[in-house]
Amino acid sequence: MKFLGLLDPWSQGGLLKSSNDKITVVLIPEGAHHIDLRADNKNDPASVRETRKFYIRTFKSWIETHSRSLNRV
Repeated sequence: MKFLGLLDPWSQGGLLKSSNDKITVVLIPEGAHHIDLRADNKNDPASVRETRKFYIRTFKSWIETHSRSLNRV
């Protein structure tokens, strides 16, 4: 996964789309420099809140996939 806050000055050098199906690019239009990794704040933009929800869904999926693979052994 690649996360890109478009307000971050470094975003111009970032990946704006994926080159293959194993890389997910998440654009955060109102994000800048790791705001998505900080604690929740009532002033967080909607795109940051949605990105955090995406993280949780993705991590849960990874954990469930791994758990199922352990049960096959």
